[in-house]
Amino acid sequence: MRTITGFLSLALLCSTASVAADSPANGSMAGKSKVPPTPEVFAAHTGYEGRQDALTAALARAMRDAAPNSGNAVEFTPEQQRLLGVAMLKAIRTISDSSPYQHETNDALVKAHLTTVQFGKDNGTLDEMIDHEVQTQMPMLMRVGKMIRDGGSPELATIALTERTACFYQLVQEYQRDGTTMRWKSPYGNVLAITRKLGQHDLTERDVFEIYTRPLMQKQAKVMGMKADFAPWQADGRIAMTLRPM
Repeated sequence: MRTITGFLSLALLCSTASVAADSPANGSMAGKSKVPPTPEVFAAHTGYEGRQDALTAALARAMRDAAPNSGNAVEFTPEQQRLLGVAMLKAIRTISDSSPYQHETNDALVKAHLTTVQFGKDNGTLDEMIDHEVQTQMPMLMRVGKMIRDGGSPELATIALTERTACFYQLVQEYQRDGTTMRWKSPYGNVLAITRKLGQHDLTERDVFEIYTRPLMQKQAKVMGMKADFAPWQADGRIAMTLRPM
């Protein structure tokens, strides 16, 4: 769904942000020469590479000990267990990376969103981009809307836009749902604090909320026959959305 230009910009963003702390442009090395790092140092290995099997075994033991407090215990297939070890390795590598800022597990998704929203803002295509995203999700949205019209709870609409889709729960680190109301922290501030300084984005968190997040979710809700009401923007980036039948 994203533009080719957006993804090319993302590749540049990921490469430049990761070395920004060592760049003369940030002033820390201005006027000084520096010996380039070796490939081994530049790769910043965690030491867990190749240890996916050990991570998988440790996670399986931990999951058995930490019984779920609701729902059904997850019974992973061998292939799912392998993927869990791979995912854990990626999480360790991401969270251990604090240069030039503390990375989070949603970084790549955040950067993809920001680069795409910036492209749309700069080129006056945000409305078309949002409409295209909604159109792509139309089958799922219409199916949930029918569930609600057939007597299902309006909460189904809130769940469909948030905790049931990886597009939301992989982007947002933490969230709380109370009936048809979902509250979460805007996920963009951590990255924007760096990329705005580098000139990669001129967006603010409030900009992203007002020109992308809110209009997108309102149009998604409308397809389901719902209206999405948002609380006014908060300085701490906390967002509250409540869905109700139209």
